[in-house]
Amino acid sequence: APDPMASYLVQVVIADLTFAESEGPRGLPIRHAYDADVAGDFDAVMDRTAAMIEAFEAWFGPYPLVAYGAVVVDDPLGLALETQTLSIFGSTAASSEEIVAHELAHQWFGDDVSPETWRDIWLNEGFATYAQWLWSTGGDIAAVEPLAEQALAGDLALPPADPGPGRLFDISVYDRGALTLHVLRHAVGDDVFFAILRTWVSRFGGGVATTADFEALAEELSGQELTPMFDAWLRDEGLPDYDEWVP
Repeated sequence: APDPMASYLVQVVIADLTFAESEGPRGLPIRHAYDADVAGDFDAVMDRTAAMIEAFEAWFGPYPLVAYGAVVVDDPLGLALETQTLSIFGSTAASSEEIVAHELAHQWFGDDVSPETWRDIWLNEGFATYAQWLWSTGGDIAAVEPLAEQALAGDLALPPADPGPGRLFDISVYDRGALTLHVLRHAVGDDVFFAILRTWVSRFGGGVATTADFEALAEELSGQELTPMFDAWLRDEGLPDYDEWVP
């Protein structure tokens, strides 16, 4: 792998694999690998990879790595993982277009820009969850609102900025993390919001970053004092009142 890669993003898959190769934007190599027993079962979802990359590039900037694809194992793992350039899926997760979009988004958020410490895991999961919402709605801010309202119904009392070692992958890290981005988007407007995401990747890509880095970047590009918003959504115990932050 020619790009810097965090150790947890390395995988080894040993199986009788069938490969499917195509191209994405600007000739980007896309190669999927399927256990032979499930080859062909997920083409309808995986064939949308190039379109997802094209959409994400418009929002997040150029795809940051040398290739992409998915490897699907013949096992209902109940999960997927954003292993770098070749996300791994259990046979149940691979059928979900939302999960496929989520793992692809991690190539920008989590893989190219990795968290400096595990307490900053929301920079991975909150961002990929919001990217998943963007894909499923075409990016329109009003269309995202029903997904935000659905997330608000969950148990999101845990502050996502430092969930603790036992709850790194708590639902609050994903959904309240994504809601933090959605509230930020309302606060700064679409042009600045997507400029923040693109600059985040271009400035910190190939390395690690922290929540403090993201907050500083958001304030730099927006010209706004955003600490109260980040405190409420990332650090305060208990879920903030959404209506206080989104008119």
